[in-house]
Amino acid sequence: MRSVDWRQPALPLPHARASPARASDLARVRLKDAWGATRPSLSPAGLRTNTSSVLHPDRSREIPTRAAASLATAYVTLSACHARATSTRGKLDHLRRSEELSMRLKCRYSLRMIFGSFLLVLLQFQGGAAAGRATQGPTFTQEPPRHLHFTNTSGATVTCVAEGVPTPTLTWTYHDGRPLDQVEGVVQVAENGSLVFPPFPAHLYNAHVHAATYTCRASSPAGTLLATPVIVRAVVVGEYEVQVYDQLVMSGNTAVLRCAVPSYVREHVTVTSWLHDNTFNIYPSLHGDGKYHMTSEGELHVLEVSPQDGLSRFQCRTLHQLTGSSQLSRTPARIIITEAQGSVPPRMNERSGRVVAPAGARVTLPCVAQGHPPPNYTWYRESTPVTGSSGVWLVGGSLVLGRVGVADAAQYTCVANNTVGETRYTAHLLVTLPLSVQVTPREVQVDAGGRLELRCHISGEPVDTVTWYKDGNVLRSGGRARIRPRETLHVSPIHASDAGIYQCAATYAQDYAHAHSYVTLGAAAPQLVYRFIEQTLQPGPAVSLKCIATGTPTPHITWLLDGFPLPPSHRYVKGQYVSAHGEVISHVNISTVHVTDGGTYACTAENSAGSVVHSARLNVYGPPHVRPMGQVSAVAGETFLVTCPVSGYPVHKITWRKDGVRLPTTHRQRVYPNGTLVVEQVTRGADDGQYTCTASTRQGQSESQHLTVRVMVAPVLQPFHFEEKLQAGDRAGVTCLVNKGDPPITFTWRKDGHSIQEVEGVSVSSMNDFSSALMISSLTALHSGEYTCSASNHWARANLSAALAVNVPPAWMVEPASASVALGGTVALHCLANGFPNPTIAWRKETVSGEFVGVATGEGGVVGWENGTLAVTRAEHRHEGRYLCEANNGVGAGLSKVVTLSVNEPPWFSVRSQRQQVVVGGTASLSCEAHGDTPLALTWTRGSVPLPPLPRYEVSERQVETGQVSELVVRSSHLSDSGTYVCTASNTHGSLTADFHLLVQDVPAPPSGVSVTEEGSRHLTISWTPPADSNAPITTYLVTYDAQQSPGVSEPREVTVEGDQRRVRLEGLLPATTYTLTLVAENRVGRSLPSAPLRVTTQEEPPTGYPQNANVMAVSSTALQVTWDPPPINLTHGTVLGYYLGFKDDSEGEGGAYNFTTVGVDGVGVTSATLSGLRPHARYAVVLQAFNSKGAGPASPPALATTLEDKPSAPPGHVTCESVTSSSLVVTWSPPPPRHRNGIVVNYRVYYTYASPHEGSGRSGSVVSEGQRATLAGLSPWTNYSVTVTASTRAGEGVSSHAILCTTDQDVPEAPARVKAVVSGPRAAVVSWAPPARPHGRINRYTVRWEPAGGRGGPHSRRVDPHLTHLTLHDLPHTTHQVWVTASTRMGEGPASSIAVVKPSHTVPAGVWAVGGNVTAAWKEDVSLPCGSVGVPEPTLTWNHERKLIPAKHDRFKVQPDGTLTLADIQRSDSGRYTCTATNHHGSDAVMYNLTVLVPPSSPSLHVTETTSSSIRVQWSLEDTGGAALQGATLHYRSAGGEWVTTAVAGDQRSYTARDLRCGTLHHFYLTAHNHIGTSAASTTEAARTKGRPPEAPPQFQFVTTNSSQATLYLAQWGDGGCPITHFSVQYRKDSIKHWTTVGSEVPPSRTFAVGGLDAGARYELRVTAHNAAGATPAHYTVTTPGLGHTGPGVGVGGTVWGSAPSTSPVWRDPRVMVPAAVSALALLLTVTTVCICLRKRPSSTPAQKEVPDGVSSATEEKTAMQARDDVYTTVRRPAPTPPQHQDVTNNTGEYSEEDLYPYATATFQMGGGSPPPPAPPSPPTHAHHQQPRGQKAFTALVYQAPSLHDVDSPNLSERDNRPPRGFPYEASETEEYGSVMDGGGDPRCPPQSDPRCPPHHRRPLRHLRTRSPAASGSPKTRLAQPRLQQHQQHTLRPARQPRSPAVGRRMSEGSNSIKDHTSDAECDLRW
Repeated sequence: MRSVDWRQPALPLPHARASPARASDLARVRLKDAWGATRPSLSPAGLRTNTSSVLHPDRSREIPTRAAASLATAYVTLSACHARATSTRGKLDHLRRSEELSMRLKCRYSLRMIFGSFLLVLLQFQGGAAAGRATQGPTFTQEPPRHLHFTNTSGATVTCVAEGVPTPTLTWTYHDGRPLDQVEGVVQVAENGSLVFPPFPAHLYNAHVHAATYTCRASSPAGTLLATPVIVRAVVVGEYEVQVYDQLVMSGNTAVLRCAVPSYVREHVTVTSWLHDNTFNIYPSLHGDGKYHMTSEGELHVLEVSPQDGLSRFQCRTLHQLTGSSQLSRTPARIIITEAQGSVPPRMNERSGRVVAPAGARVTLPCVAQGHPPPNYTWYRESTPVTGSSGVWLVGGSLVLGRVGVADAAQYTCVANNTVGETRYTAHLLVTLPLSVQVTPREVQVDAGGRLELRCHISGEPVDTVTWYKDGNVLRSGGRARIRPRETLHVSPIHASDAGIYQCAATYAQDYAHAHSYVTLGAAAPQLVYRFIEQTLQPGPAVSLKCIATGTPTPHITWLLDGFPLPPSHRYVKGQYVSAHGEVISHVNISTVHVTDGGTYACTAENSAGSVVHSARLNVYGPPHVRPMGQVSAVAGETFLVTCPVSGYPVHKITWRKDGVRLPTTHRQRVYPNGTLVVEQVTRGADDGQYTCTASTRQGQSESQHLTVRVMVAPVLQPFHFEEKLQAGDRAGVTCLVNKGDPPITFTWRKDGHSIQEVEGVSVSSMNDFSSALMISSLTALHSGEYTCSASNHWARANLSAALAVNVPPAWMVEPASASVALGGTVALHCLANGFPNPTIAWRKETVSGEFVGVATGEGGVVGWENGTLAVTRAEHRHEGRYLCEANNGVGAGLSKVVTLSVNEPPWFSVRSQRQQVVVGGTASLSCEAHGDTPLALTWTRGSVPLPPLPRYEVSERQVETGQVSELVVRSSHLSDSGTYVCTASNTHGSLTADFHLLVQDVPAPPSGVSVTEEGSRHLTISWTPPADSNAPITTYLVTYDAQQSPGVSEPREVTVEGDQRRVRLEGLLPATTYTLTLVAENRVGRSLPSAPLRVTTQEEPPTGYPQNANVMAVSSTALQVTWDPPPINLTHGTVLGYYLGFKDDSEGEGGAYNFTTVGVDGVGVTSATLSGLRPHARYAVVLQAFNSKGAGPASPPALATTLEDKPSAPPGHVTCESVTSSSLVVTWSPPPPRHRNGIVVNYRVYYTYASPHEGSGRSGSVVSEGQRATLAGLSPWTNYSVTVTASTRAGEGVSSHAILCTTDQDVPEAPARVKAVVSGPRAAVVSWAPPARPHGRINRYTVRWEPAGGRGGPHSRRVDPHLTHLTLHDLPHTTHQVWVTASTRMGEGPASSIAVVKPSHTVPAGVWAVGGNVTAAWKEDVSLPCGSVGVPEPTLTWNHERKLIPAKHDRFKVQPDGTLTLADIQRSDSGRYTCTATNHHGSDAVMYNLTVLVPPSSPSLHVTETTSSSIRVQWSLEDTGGAALQGATLHYRSAGGEWVTTAVAGDQRSYTARDLRCGTLHHFYLTAHNHIGTSAASTTEAARTKGRPPEAPPQFQFVTTNSSQATLYLAQWGDGGCPITHFSVQYRKDSIKHWTTVGSEVPPSRTFAVGGLDAGARYELRVTAHNAAGATPAHYTVTTPGLGHTGPGVGVGGTVWGSAPSTSPVWRDPRVMVPAAVSALALLLTVTTVCICLRKRPSSTPAQKEVPDGVSSATEEKTAMQARDDVYTTVRRPAPTPPQHQDVTNNTGEYSEEDLYPYATATFQMGGGSPPPPAPPSPPTHAHHQQPRGQKAFTALVYQAPSLHDVDSPNLSERDNRPPRGFPYEASETEEYGSVMDGGGDPRCPPQSDPRCPPHHRRPLRHLRTRSPAASGSPKTRLAQPRLQQHQQHTLRPARQPRSPAVGRRMSEGSNSIKDHTSDAECDLRW
């Protein structure tokens, strides 16, 4: 039942402190209760009325009364509000405001009480029905199944339905409790709670979802209940195959055939029957038919086998339980009969073990031994022999139990023995009964602190585990819970959290049963979860006190102040409500605290289970005040406690006095400092009286109040009890007497805790005021229990209980009844009674003498259950009779009843199935023996109808000892007599049938459907359809075959095949040979006629001979010319389609692998090829292999040849240099690596260059040396030289080594430059100079020398440090002096400089001693130009730049005090001449500087000049080097989306080739240059694409061939587009299937690839995608696999069969003839019509037309020529021509499509037979795709024509029309050119760029080999082009600018028979 919560939160008073823990509760509820907690009323009488704050179900009747009381109280309160508002109008403001606040709160509360009361009354009427509706825990109305198996195609839904009040919530979890993770499309929970598994594809199978255990959980406030866990198993539907294997058995023994089912479906597949010789079925039976016995496990036992059984074939039939599909084993099995050589002891294959079976099942215990003589079998149950009886059969050696029961569980032993030994087999039979669980009690209510005991009653066996759950969680023994034994749960003591749902679950293997019990909590003592605290405050503010309690039932909270009710005051507001969580929240609000409000406040929470109290003081500052106490009562004999109600704070002392005497006066009295008085063992007369309480302060203030105590006596009960051995119907009564206690006394009676009014038949009467009598007039079982008398007065209560037990005689709950059972069946006789004590049940059986004796249970199939039921399993005749069931408990005479058990014997057969064989015309006899109760009737039927009245059918009957026999005789049997004859036995208890299988056998018919299912070069596999059933198994087939047109083979050959086979493999045949085959069937009756002849041709096989006379000759440094002759014709084993040409470096030895390439694929008869891209001057070994459509033959002996020499491809190594003198260097090196010398090194050349970081490269030279050392002479001293070395062969000079820097030794320096001397004083002069231009080393000093002119006096000298370049000379005489300077290095002093002359004088003119000169500085640096000057007076200095005066104030120029000019952050514009002039009045002097400012280079100009498939060449130029030598450049490039690659190049280099780039990919380039000043800005980014395009798909007839089960893909037929193919992806699908099946996503480019597992005669779509660096190209092909009946050497695409046998239908009806013929006729008609129209419309020649230049024709002629050419040339294309100088609108060569042709093809086309050749071996050639020189523009157009084109249906060629574009469209760059054989001297009659009749290049990129046909070389029309072709290298054609036209495929199909040259003359030569 729902509880209604009326809530009144605490009022938010000013300055009130609310608890933070429950602050939310104060503001959460708006509706307040209407009656609150204990509250003083405002009635004049001053009585206190207590009301409840909770609507308890038991108190629902009190609602109107409480609502009325609340309304009355609210009315009085509102009246008081009005009166108080009137009376406060004249008061002071502050008093008025305080009283107004208090009144507002009280009035507001009263209004809420009124509103709540009205709602409460309304709920009384609305909730009347709901009040009676109690909460009901969840129960499952539909539980999930224990097992759920489903297929992925069907999906499944698990239903889980539960009910309860309120409605429970359903959730799903895994069995371990983890929540279910819903996955859309995999597992979901529906809105109704069902678990849904949608259908899913096989690849989405998830074992964690589809092979898991799930549990449904129903949750409600009462608890959580678990449903039966469901074990989910999803099965992915797939093909499976069952097998039966042959068995080897000795004659006379038992053969056991087993059906082998794959393990992944074994759980869901059962064996339903066995098929014998494809004629009749064998089904499971109890005892078989005497020959065949199929067990319930699916095994087939063939008893007493004989050689005749070896001719039979057996197949098992299975049923998939989920899909319902039935399947027969793939091949039949046979029994191989062996004859023992001597005596053999028995041997068994079965192992001993345990057999588990459910009760009532049929069990077969197998016992099969092999031995000679055949063994005998004996079975033992424990140690007792087992004999055949009703329900037990011995079939062969196996023991069959019809319907097993628990009594059949035992150990069974089989002993097989013969004359030479014995062996044993033991089986432990365990019989299981379904589990069932009950938990008692089903519902129980327990009080808190009590004890709970639940028992789990389990029926069924065995039991593995017993698990207890509480609200869905596993309970384990420990703590308060104890599980011992496992069926009993004890919980003690009970807590509030123990309420809920308890479950017990029992399991055995996959069996599961559970039951539950609802446990509810009775009474629980209250607990305070929130308490108010002690407070101390001044008078005035508001205060709120709150308590929160929980308990069951809901507690009620009362408030006391110092042990007394709260005083009546409008300032007190009290409220109480129940929260949503069941907590009782009570509060006391004081609007304005006075001193009199102080004291100890206590809240008491109380319910029927107990109470709890909390108290704390509220201290209010003020004088002491004692509230009036009035009169109280104390109970005699108990402890009395009272607290003095003192307010005020602080209080110094509280004292108690009685009758004026201060307490305590006795030991029973105690007074505590807080004012509490305790009186123990209260005594009437001594302790009653007047008590006085006095409170005082230290200041002497005091106040007293009086308390009157009255002592009362509590009730005391006299013990009582009920009489013993009371029985139902007796009378009983007891009297409850109060011995002592003050009146008034109130009596109440309860039974088992419930009111006595609820018990019927019980009356209570009062004899006087101190006794109460309880009387029961007629006892029943319901009156048993505990009765409690409760006596109470106003002060205490006393309880006393007594137990009443009523004995009840037994009564039937299930009365026994007679029953009948069939022989061997199971029956249960129920007998159940109740009473007190519980009665015992006993069964007895009537004997022959008429007495009833006890039934021995546990033996003979009789079992007694605990509930009194007697069960009989496997009933026998001895169980029949009268049975007595007796129930007794010692009360009364007891109960008993006699019932009758009848055992009926319905019909049964000793042999229920029999088989008989007879030859046509023979006689068959079928004997049917039946047993059972008489009368027994036997009838014969066939096909559910009676036998026809034919004379050949005779039926006779006779009686035998144990039954009746009916015999059916069939004479002169026909084939139509074969079938199943049913014998039906019937009596009054039922009917039963027995099957008799009659087989009439005849000679077989000829086999049909003879066809070839597999063909090879030396074998054929022939299959056929067995002849019509002649009721006799085919024993053998005879296959006869004869070779046609095979010399040496003349006699037919014969092969014998076992009769159970449907195919044979003929070995030892010859390749490509036609054979004629016939087939004969034979059975035990005779041999059939031969089948129709079948002609079939074997396939080719790889050649066994190798090419002859292989010769290799070098034609260049990277190419070899190879010639050879074909292998001998008798060793080719088919048509040679081409050759594999392999080569390797001979230096690798025998361990090296050959690189192979394919030769001759593009033409027949090719016997020469050129190997290019080889290593120069290397010796190669070359081998050849011939291949045909089936593979390659052996390799020829290696032929050796050496390529010509070439320039070295690597530089010399270890280049070093050493300085010998100041003018010479010695350079040494080592030769290049041997593999890079490319020939014999004849000499080396050493290059040297003067290297200056600022001036760039200077003087250079070279020296040639034949050794590894050279001397460089004539060099400059102390100079850096860049040295490189190259090696040369006879072919030229190779690459240079990396430059190294070498420095010559020092030498004496040159003379200092620009020596200058100026007068600086009367006897002084300043000498200055510039360092030597070539110091030839490091200067270590300067020497200044001077002497007077004329040689007077010796010279003087002074040394100067090397960092100084001037010197002041002092003490010079006034004469002319000559001055010169020398410089010195460590090698010595150099020559003298020029002489400067100076003459000191007294007048010192202005002079500048700075020498000036050329100055070089870097950009943005600071430069100082010194201008040292002398003169008297001091001269004035001025600076000029290019004759312009430099101002004193300049942004970057500044003249220092010493005259130096400082230039800051110089720019290139600052270069030029700077002049410093010094002037005084004696003269002037000047010095000049030439300043050169160096800057970084300008931005390079970059452009792309050449591209190949793996490299891009770029060039650049620089307009300005910045005045400094260019040190180098940095090239940055990357592929689209790749990382940037940085390459440094030399400063003098202006081009670079980026190699090893990705083929067919866009690349970006930019360049920066640098000198020693800095780096230039980057050039513009250039984009270029390497040559190459996505792969090109071949036409279908070149690419794919099929047979009945696979398609072979020739991957090498794909064009690589100039970029090697990296991998393929292959997919296929059936014509009716939407989804693709991926065969391989990373298929390497191998020779062939097979797509297997295809169905015969089915149409498939193939999707092949080739990938290379330039992109991916998809291609679609449609193929049809041939049917199994088609034969021939190979099967083409589209389902066409090559070389098949002639059809029996007319030729003209063959669609392969009609369709091509119709298309050809239509094409011929359209062609003739078009030609006629063109001829009629062609205008006659005019003079204007004759003036058209040679090679230009009219538009009509051009169209006619192009049409004719398009009909002839289909696979050769030319490049887009360059527009001619004179272009005419009638001859626009730029409009030619890529179908335009080029006339110079070097391959000869042959339209012969054969099949597409396989590709080359997987080793890729290392010389492919080499870039050719640009000057060589010759090319070879290879035209490929697949063999057997005339055998391929023309509609298949049109599939090229729908191919998607081959990757991205390729746009050629502006520099892209196309080669032509006509460049430089071609035939002038056919200009390469003007004549539209000249066909374009081949449409596919050419291979790296150039092939030549001997036939073509002799053609007169091609001889003209032969020399030109031989002198040029192969040129790889560029990709087409536009996609290929779909017309190509159509034109190819039109040229299958013959090709005519429609060109007008011999201007375009092409020999076909």
